Amino acid sequence: MGFLDELFSESKYLNKKDGSSAEPKPVNPKPTEPKPVEHKPAEHAAPVIPEAPVHAATGSEPDFPVPFGYKCNWLCVKSDSPTDVIRKLGLKNFEPSNWDKGIEMAYNGYRFVSPVLDGYVLVVNYGMDLLTLAPDLLDESARKFPELQYFSTQRVSEYHAWVKYVDGILVRGYGWCGCDGEVLMNKGALTPEEERLGFANLITSSADDPEKVQVPSEDHVIEIAAAWGIDPGFSGKEYPRSLGYICR
Repeated sequence: MGFLDELFSESKYLNKKDGSSAEPKPVNPKPTEPKPVEHKPAEHAAPVIPEAPVHAATGSEPDFPVPFGYKCNWLCVKSDSPTDVIRKLGLKNFEPSNWDKGIEMAYNGYRFVSPVLDGYVLVVNYGMDLLTLAPDLLDESARKFPELQYFSTQRVSEYHAWVKYVDGILVRGYGWCGCDGEVLMNKGALTPEEERLGFANLITSSADDPEKVQVPSEDHVIEIAAAWGIDPGFSGKEYPRSLGYICR
């Protein structure tokens, strides 16, 4: 099963509870003996059926942002409304969730759409290997926002990528797959943030000798994400308690 298939698979953290309810019949007092009415519950009453599915893992209490980023992928888009992001990306079955449960479920197949953070909205778990599996999806999504950034990092395959669009135009894109020794993308000039972080020394071609150049790591992904917009580790700034959304 590929990653995009796993992305849309059912999460073990969403469980539905079904059943039915039955009300006990009251015991009528005798007319000549005005005693208090006693209600005895049925010995084998069926469980209650909820009116709507219960998503037990979804947290309802607002909390502070929870760090993420390693072995993960996400979008960072310019927007003042998470629900507008959900609508434009065509995400489904969304419901409110706090950060703790939202990030947990994002690591288990669902997507977590964050509240607004400094003019950006994060979409955690948008797609791992989009540079090779679905590049058109990134291009299409980018045309819907003033700015869109995409980040992805996977420790085992040494897959690391960061992409930035402005007004729907790709201004910078870089991707590396260490298990294949392949530069998947190297488009656009280095941004000032990459230069400041020393990314000019990173490998730029699959023909380069990895022994003579620096290969990217998961830390590079976290660093450029923080420099371009929002630090997924939330180490440099405090944000108020808030709720985001879980969706498909």
